[in-house]
Amino acid sequence: MARNRRHSRIDANDLAGYGSVANGTVNVDKAARGLGASKTAVRQAIRQAEAAQSNTFYRRISGQREADSAEGTSTRGMLQAVFGRGPRGGAVNARAAAQSLGVSPGTVRRWAAGTQKPSPGRLAAIRQAARRTTTTKRGRRGATADFRASTQGSQALRGGSKIWVSGEQGVGGYEQGYARDRRVATDISPSEIEAMLRAYEDGGDSGLRDWMREFFDDKYVDGWDFVTIDDFGIGTPE
Repeated sequence: MARNRRHSRIDANDLAGYGSVANGTVNVDKAARGLGASKTAVRQAIRQAEAAQSNTFYRRISGQREADSAEGTSTRGMLQAVFGRGPRGGAVNARAAAQSLGVSPGTVRRWAAGTQKPSPGRLAAIRQAARRTTTTKRGRRGATADFRASTQGSQALRGGSKIWVSGEQGVGGYEQGYARDRRVATDISPSEIEAMLRAYEDGGDSGLRDWMREFFDDKYVDGWDFVTIDDFGIGTPE
């Protein structure tokens, strides 16, 4: 059902009344009329929702919880996406970043802490590198390698686990009007986890979305689909 409300800022929940954000089927014309917004504002909101979803996918698979691979709004998050966390638990591997960017580790730490900003040229290079972590197969393979190497990932790949998804979802997704905001979970085997990782490596965000839809349709409830995917994970829901 369309949500006839005017907002100064449109978010994914507003867009969900006009199509599936997760599946890229939001009707821009209807959303603009229903929300009392310009088509440009609706398209911008769609891009922001897609970027937020992309970040969620990357963070959950790689384990880099602050990584900003798509939105490009957090310097620390972008540095973490590209260079990972520090070997002693720091937010960013400052030495690796410093070597790549031609600055000192102290400068990288100040960038990550927000006490100093990179030059426009370096910031653009960081943003471009961060985007490659999700837009290239090589970058996505780095994320899945992190998952396989993590304690949680290695345990799941040995003995299976749970997969959970939060967002507006239900039988028929947007089309049948049964979707609502909820979190669902079901069992997932090691071979199914490997299939999920391969879907992400080969197809990126859309590949993972398609795999999730098919998996939950088969293993959870027939016809299950997603309007928004706000969060997901392997293991105990957070």
